[in-house]
Amino acid sequence: MHHEIKPSLLEPGTVIAVRYTLYKHFAIVSDRTNNGMPNLISLSYRTSRVQEEPWNIVVGNRCIEQSFIKGNYPKDIILSRARSCIDENVKYELLTFNCEHFARYAHGLPIESIQVKRAIYGAVLGAASCVLLPKLTVTRFAIMATAGAVTSLRRSLHKL
Repeated sequence: MHHEIKPSLLEPGTVIAVRYTLYKHFAIVSDRTNNGMPNLISLSYRTSRVQEEPWNIVVGNRCIEQSFIKGNYPKDIILSRARSCIDENVKYELLTFNCEHFARYAHGLPIESIQVKRAIYGAVLGAASCVLLPKLTVTRFAIMATAGAVTSLRRSLHKL
C-alpha cells in the first residue's frame, strides 16, 4: 500500500528514498526550507559531492518513500554530520561511498550500502546461473537419459 508523503511534515534528519527505475537515491531532510519545501542534503552522482539543495531539484516529479535508514542520533547531530561533508572533498563513489553510505554515516550507522550489496549478489548469481545452468541442463539430460535406459533395460529383463 502506497501512502503519499507530505514533505512539509517530514522531520529534519529523516532519510527519504527517491525512486528511480533501477535504484533509490537517499537524501536527508534538512531543517532549512525553500518555497515552503524542505531542502535535502545528499551525495549524488549528478553533483559528485555532498550538497544541500531545494526539494524540487533532488526529487523532481519522482515518487519518494521514507527510508529504513535511522540511527539513534538526534536530528541536530545528524544534520551537523551531513553538513560537515559539504565543505570536505567527499566524492561520490558508487561502490565505496554513495548516497546510501552518506545517509548511514550521518545517522551514525555502519557505512555500507544494502542496495549495492544486493546488486553485486544479483550479478554474481546471474553470472553463476549463466555458467552453471547450461551444464546443469546437460547433466540433467544425461541423468534422465540414463534413467530411461535403465528403466527400459529392466523392462526387457523382466520379459526374459
